[in-house]
Parts: sequence; C-alpha cells; structure tokens
Amino acid sequence: MSTFEPFAIALRLSGLTLPQFEAEKALKQLLVRYEPEDAEGSFYGQVDVPVENAIRAMLELADRTGPVIEAMLADRRLGRAVLDLAFDYPQEGEAMSARLPAHAAAAIAKHGIDIEFSVYLTDVEDDEDY
Repeated sequence: MSTFEPFAIALRLSGLTLPQFEAEKALKQLLVRYEPEDAEGSFYGQVDVPVENAIRAMLELADRTGPVIEAMLADRRLGRAVLDLAFDYPQEGEAMSARLPAHAAAAIAKHGIDIEFSVYLTDVEDDEDY
C-alpha cells in the first residue's frame, strides 16, 4: 500500500480579477504569490498548504475556502483553481504510487477545484547530505 506524503501542496489560482487584499480576505488565506498574468486585470495567486498532515490540511482548505472558490469561479472573479500535490521520485526508483483518499478528493473537487499531481525527479543521495 502506498502512503500519501507529498512534499509540497499549493493551491494555484489563475485568472484572479480581485486585488490581492480583497482576494486574501475572501479566501481567508494569505497568498504567498500574487502576480500579473498576460491578460490585463488578471492575476495569478498561490496559497501554500501545510504538508505535516496533508489530508487534514486539504479538508480544512476545502471547508474554509472551497465555497468561496466555487462562488468566485461561478461569477468569473476567478478563472481556474488547481490544487497541486507535489511528490518526489528518486532517480534510481522503478515505480511510485500515492493514493489520495476519496473523501479528500471529493471535498476538494466538489468546489470546482482541479487536482494535479506533480512529480519531481530527485537524487536521494544529495538529499541525505543535508
């Protein structure tokens, strides 16, 4: 059985049309990134999600911020919301898997938030030196 241990989780928001302060107030979250996109008046925002207890953090995010994101998607104050779950894949690895429990996936997805898995090739020997 696989364990669910992402090394990073980020809520990525594209097509934001709110100023940063208003977006943070609405989301009840601080944005660690807020920068203009190519389209005028459109911004990219990012919320970092704690990974110590990833499932609990995802459920709390869904409860606290999910309904707001759903409303912002509906009235086009937000173009797209993606929860990015980042995993490392050892350079010498043969396979990897991770299981996202259905209740966590449903809690996020029911608000129109896509779930994305990112996998990064890592060198385990280098990581152990630190």
